Parts: sequence; structure tokens; C-alpha cells
Amino acid sequence: MAEATTAAAHRVDYHKQYAELLFEVGEVYHANDVWKRVLELDDTATEALYHLASNCAYISQYEEAATYASRYLEQEAHGPYAESVQSLLELIELEKELEDEEEDELITWHTEAQRQIDKGRLFAAKSTLERLIDRYPAFWPAYNNLAIVHFYLGNDETAFETLEYVLDENPGNLHAILNTIMLLHEAGQSVAALHLSAPLTRVRPLQFEMRYKLATTLALVGHYDHAYEELRLLQERGFRGDSLFGHWLSVSAYKTGRLEEAATYLNGEQSKQIEDKQSFDIRDNLEFRSALVQGLRQEDDLARIEIIRIISKLEDDEAFEALALTNTVTDDETVIAFAKKCQAVICAVPFKGDVRIERAYEALILAERHVPEAEQMSLEGDFYERFSRLLLTGYSFDDVTASAAALVWMFYAKRDALVLSDCADAFGITVDTLTDTIRSYKQQLERA
Repeated sequence: MAEATTAAAHRVDYHKQYAELLFEVGEVYHANDVWKRVLELDDTATEALYHLASNCAYISQYEEAATYASRYLEQEAHGPYAESVQSLLELIELEKELEDEEEDELITWHTEAQRQIDKGRLFAAKSTLERLIDRYPAFWPAYNNLAIVHFYLGNDETAFETLEYVLDENPGNLHAILNTIMLLHEAGQSVAALHLSAPLTRVRPLQFEMRYKLATTLALVGHYDHAYEELRLLQERGFRGDSLFGHWLSVSAYKTGRLEEAATYLNGEQSKQIEDKQSFDIRDNLEFRSALVQGLRQEDDLARIEIIRIISKLEDDEAFEALALTNTVTDDETVIAFAKKCQAVICAVPFKGDVRIERAYEALILAERHVPEAEQMSLEGDFYERFSRLLLTGYSFDDVTASAAALVWMFYAKRDALVLSDCADAFGITVDTLTDTIRSYKQQLERA
């Protein structure tokens, strides 16, 4: 049929038949394009206005549906579809009245939650989505996003339980199925993800946004042929999705042997836009914040102390919420106390805990001022690791300044050797004091 309309581009009847066929097979957007072509060929073909109104209403594009319906009634007040179109307008008006009151609040809350997720404000997003679900318990997109938030926060079991609930209450929810596949893949369960995604290679959603999500999920788990086919179709229809559209098209093209095509997409304009829009503020990086929270949950106490300090540098509500998880992931009183000290600093309130923790924190902060941040988290990682070992083994940090100086000197001992006298001068202490502290550090670490 497509070939027939191409060969006889002037035949309006062919276009009408083609549009009806497209709707029957689920290609509603493409069908609408053909009906618009019918109007271009014959502006008296009011039948096209009826179908456009009906199709737009079918995919919840109520404003456009009302526009086409009104145009039909203006030209065919007593036409064969007049009664149906009038009923359609009444239905659209009723739908809008029911939706308008709730739509603004729904959109506001959900948009805010999405913004919070994009910025890595996972605890804030969790709160927003839970409030939204409490108010609108059948708003499934909120559950889907909440599952993603739980996953990023390291609550894998809760994430999957949330998606299972959606599928129990709203069977066939494609967003929930795709999110389940994605989370299985991210959790290292690639075989399960591939198995669950297999039936979806025969699915073609009506909405372009959903088709794009399906295509990218298929590409993620390895169904490159189907992903490439869908992405190419979307591209031909003028759909570009988000800034990663070119990336997924390039990956799918490469994996299906289309190497030159893959290079074209990878070097295209969209790829440049990704570079231009890339955020360089690590505080707003979702993966970075998620990694810190998951590290706090999964690492040992030695690593947790370093993670706690890095989280505390974010100095915002999200950091405070993350640090509050500490006593749920460890029983070590020293680690818990160090997290509470960091929380107190974020809130600018006095710390009422162990004075040893207070001294240790002050020594660490003073030492950090003498070590560039890039070097603090060097590959060796010994700056924070040494501090963590000293803290966990009960070192007293009685002399805060000498403790800081010793941390700095030992840090540079494996790099650019720092002269003892220069280090002592930088901190305003004697060489003997520095030497004694370094010796006490080594003795403490040897006993650890």
C-alpha cells in the first residue's frame, strides 16, 4: 500500500485507504501524517478531519482533537460524521474538566521529582514521589520513578518490589516492564534481563516516546537488530528523543555491522550537543551521588569513613540524609560518631559526642587544607585510608595540629618527598613534635 501511494501520489483514495490501514496496525502517528496529506491534496476531504480528530483523541492529544473536530463541524455541520464529532467534542470537554483540576498538581510534583532525580537529589525525589503516590495512588509513573530512586539508593529489593506491585495492579504496564529489564541488567542479571526482553521485540507502542524507551532498552540488553530498526524508523519520522538518541543509534548500528553508519551518528550534531550540555558540577551528578550512598551501604567500615567525609563535602540536605543511613549499615560506634560529627557540621550545630572524634575531624580538615583535593583522592587512596585506620584503631589525636601535619607528611612521603622542617614550619610546630607524631602513627598502624 505504501508503494501504491508513492507511485500514485495524486490519488486521494489510495491515501485514505493507506491511512485507515495504518491505524488498524497501530501506526496512529503515521496514519495522521497520511490524513494530513489527504487534506493537502483535497481540502474538501472533510473525512480526513474526522479521522484526525478521532485519532488524536485516541492517543490523548485532546487539544489537537478538539481543533480538528471544530474544523469538521464548521465545514460539515450536517455531514455524515457530525453526530460522532459532536459526541467526541463533549467527551473531550468532560475529560479535560476531570483532568484539569488534578493535572497541574500532578505535573508539578512529577516534574519536580524528575528534576530532583536528574540532579542526584535522590532523598528529595523519594519524598516527593511518596507524597505524590499518597495523593494519587493509581498514578503509575510515580511508582516507576520511585523504583528507580530506590535502586540508585541501593535498595534493590524495594525497587523490584515496587515494580512488581505496579505490574500486579496495572498488568502490562510497559514502563514497569522496561524498568525491570533495565534494573536487572544494571544489577548484573544480564541473562534474566535478556530473557524478559525477548517478547518485547514483537511490540511496537503507539507513542514515539515509548517506542524510543523500548528501543534503547533493547539496545542496552543486546537486541541490537530490533533496536536499530526502531531507532531508524523514529529517525525517519523526525523523532530525536533526548541527547542520547545518536549514541544509541550509533551503538545499534555498530553492533549490527554498519560501521560507517555508526561513525556518522557518533560524530553527528547530536553528539556535539551532548558535549556542550555536559554538566561539570559533580554535585549535580546522579551517578556520583548514587555511588556514594551505595558505597556507604556496601563497603567496609574503613572505606565508609572516607565515603562519609566525601558525602559531607556536599554540604546539603541530601548529604545529611545520606549520613543518617550510617547507623543502619554499621554497628561500629566510631564510624557512627564520625558521621554524626559531619552531620553537625552541615547543620552548623555543636557536636555533643566523643571529643576524640571532634579532634580527629579537626585534624583531618586542617590536613586537607594542605593537600590539593585532586591529590587527596589519588589512586593510592592512602590519605583517607591512613586517617580511617588511625580513627578506627583508637588513636587519640590529642595534638590536632601535629596530627594534621603528620597526615600530610606521610601522604607526601610516597610522592614528592616533603622535608620535615618544611612541613613543621607550614603547620607552626617543631620538627621534634612532628617526628614524634609520625612515629606514634607508625606504631599505631603496625598494631592495627
